[in-house]
Amino acid sequence: MIILDRFEGDFAVIYEDDDLKNIPKELVDINAKEGTVLIKKENKYYLDEKNTAVRRKKIAELQESLFED
Repeated sequence: MIILDRFEGDFAVIYEDDDLKNIPKELVDINAKEGTVLIKKENKYYLDEKNTAVRRKKIAELQESLFED
């Protein structure tokens, strides 16, 4: 799974298979935001809307479980 961690200057910092990588910002989908899941196709990174939604739902559920009695 490829996850966009953050943008730093002209680079996007991603986690790809547990490795932290810096890639040129222009290779990443313009709609991608921090925490989104990406798909790599032909050396470009596109937004994976389905897996981003699944990941965000799991994170929200984990956060809710922290505050349950």
